[in-house]
Amino acid sequence: MSRQKGFTLLEILLVLVIGGAALTTASAAYFQLMWGNGRIRSAVISGMDANNAALAIQKDLVMTQSSNLTDGDPTPQNSVTFSWIDYTGFESSNYSSHSSSYSLAGTTLWRIYDGASEIVGRKITYLGFTQQDRVINVVITSTEAGPPETDKTVEFNVLTRAEEVAE
Repeated sequence: MSRQKGFTLLEILLVLVIGGAALTTASAAYFQLMWGNGRIRSAVISGMDANNAALAIQKDLVMTQSSNLTDGDPTPQNSVTFSWIDYTGFESSNYSSHSSSYSLAGTTLWRIYDGASEIVGRKITYLGFTQQDRVINVVITSTEAGPPETDKTVEFNVLTRAEEVAE
């Protein structure tokens, strides 16, 4: 009796089951890797955008002596102007006045410093300023579309400078 060469039905089914399981595991791992990268990317982008906007605002707030905010008004404003005097000159005739304003147009945060405008945030979905005495509170939220959509909120407050400096 001669034996025919080939595979039995059981062997073929076993190879298909093992191959299917390996393919399913590999595709699930790939999907998790891609989904995880997207999630991390969204979180990093929204976090960097909110932190960069906060840094620009903090630089101006530490110098601020006055603003157009209403003291004690609990309603957050999304457009504000800060002003201050630079006292680094040796004589009062060398003192210079500066101002900066921030406004949210859509999801773009604009800063106008002494008349020159620049973008300090591109995916800002919320900007709020409130003032209590000399303390200005700021809330910034940045949203990255994703997938998945990721929000990052930065909150801080700064004690502004006094109105006048004793000479």
